[in-house]
Amino acid sequence: MSPNGWAFLVILFTFGSCESIRPICETDDCKKTADRILSYMDPSVRPCDDFYKFACGKFLETAELRDDTTQNSSFIQVSDILEDQLKAIVFEESRSDEPYPYQTMKHLFSLCLDEDKIDARGVSPAVSRLAAAGGWPVLGNWSEFGWSFLDTEIRLRNLSIGGGSLFQISVSIDAKNTSKRVIEIDQAGLGLPREFLVKGLSDPIVQAYYSYMVDIAEMYGADRRLAQVKLNESLMFEIELAKITVPREQRRDFERMYNPYGLEDLMAEFGWVNWAALLESMMPASVQLRKNELIIVNEVEFLKKLEVFLQKYSDEVIANYMMWQAAGDMTDILTNQMRNRKMEYRRATVGIAAREPRWKECIGVASSLSLALSSLYVERYFDETSKKAALNMTNMIREEIIRDIQELDWMDEETKKRAAYKASQVVQHIGYPDELTDMNKIEEFYKGLDIDKDQYFEALIDLSRWANDYKFRQLREEVNRTDWRSHGTVTMVNAFYNPMENSMQFPAGILQQPFFSARIPQYVSYARIGFIVGHEITHGFDDQGSQFDYKGDLDEWWGKESKENFKKKTMCMINQYASYKESQTQLNLNGINTQGENVADNGGFK
Repeated sequence: MSPNGWAFLVILFTFGSCESIRPICETDDCKKTADRILSYMDPSVRPCDDFYKFACGKFLETAELRDDTTQNSSFIQVSDILEDQLKAIVFEESRSDEPYPYQTMKHLFSLCLDEDKIDARGVSPAVSRLAAAGGWPVLGNWSEFGWSFLDTEIRLRNLSIGGGSLFQISVSIDAKNTSKRVIEIDQAGLGLPREFLVKGLSDPIVQAYYSYMVDIAEMYGADRRLAQVKLNESLMFEIELAKITVPREQRRDFERMYNPYGLEDLMAEFGWVNWAALLESMMPASVQLRKNELIIVNEVEFLKKLEVFLQKYSDEVIANYMMWQAAGDMTDILTNQMRNRKMEYRRATVGIAAREPRWKECIGVASSLSLALSSLYVERYFDETSKKAALNMTNMIREEIIRDIQELDWMDEETKKRAAYKASQVVQHIGYPDELTDMNKIEEFYKGLDIDKDQYFEALIDLSRWANDYKFRQLREEVNRTDWRSHGTVTMVNAFYNPMENSMQFPAGILQQPFFSARIPQYVSYARIGFIVGHEITHGFDDQGSQFDYKGDLDEWWGKESKENFKKKTMCMINQYASYKESQTQLNLNGINTQGENVADNGGFK
């Protein structure tokens, strides 16, 4: 028997016996798949002793870790394949007869590649915008006279260079009526995760953040000694701000975070912000703010505390914090020196040792025009047979999950019916939406987008402004769970479940080897991407997905006793995973924050 045939026998006998002996697949695709499986395995390990090392031992020994990443896995390998495919697309010379969205996407990529031109301009385009937003005290171009944080917030947003450092504003789907969209206000967006900031300046990660702040400010033109003093004050402000934000562990309850206000009620309760002026400044001319506009406040107590908190600090400290957040956000689109310094910061905080090649960074930028890039990708690379095969597989796995639900002994019959119905109503977005192949649709979507033809910085500002206007134009649009625009970004190696749509998406980027192929036996694909399908459907029943009904509305559809049983089982899993310790850091997992993924993983394996 050939080695390739042996590999498949290993799989068959490891996972269980077959009802009948099937002929060995000897196609090139099967041989390559078998070779890959064999190259990962360590047959010296007994599978009953350590199945993971048996199946993946050689991979663990031989896999190389690139300097520009902190991991290696099948996801990374498929991502590398995808990036090479996208590279071939974006490096193609744009033709004059090519559709405008394709030309714009490729032009943005070429602007990004021209590092010499970007470096020649230095930081001047960013400094001029910071000045237009009111100035950054650490640069000496700020005046306290007439300054207010609200005016600064409005200017930062209008200039498309920031906003959200004190509270975040977005357009979201209404969790309790998912056919509509609403304005949502959330707590501050911080420059460093809350978990680190609350530890204070003695924490090594916070120290690395402070050093990064000072170095970047100096690159913007600040006096180093002044920057050290002023940004220390700014960092202390941010540390204290982090302490009044709500930790992630408490932000998994959507009911708690759904606090509806009419605009007038919001102005009455939180009158220290002129919300009407701020929201009107964010809207395009085609959208008018309504007197009775529905606004969802995620963290009411945070907004109450923020009013008192801001009164403790001088305008200069607040201005330094707000402008640092804006300045820090722009480092990626400025000089090589800044990007290299950010790389050093990432090395200290997450362990990445080197920047990606510039072309990879620029593919990330070109992906800002995701529908244009996805359209070209599907046209060039996606195997159409994969879409049908993957859809058949997801349907079969869903039916198995429904059968599992019906056999649960801890859930009452009515809740079982509702759970099974929810699973049956999951909207599946497999591969790509058909509209991606319709150039009229693509051109209509990008209508009105006009980016700077010569300067990279300005081109990205133009794109950011257009994207913000698009989001707020959606405020008056009816929500469509099958909207191709929402599911048309397919150049990703990932899969998603959206609880407010009760939908899952398997984009074209993940439907390729080694995860999936229509040209290899189905049992191989079931073992690989079948797990991911089960994982995503199970997200509809994890601690967060379970809060939404079959339509995606935030609604209590569980029977009381079944809900209590669910909470007990969830707590059991929280405790189980919280007992696991990571070998290198000797830190225990956070069972609360990881519970959604842990529940989904167990569902996927089953």
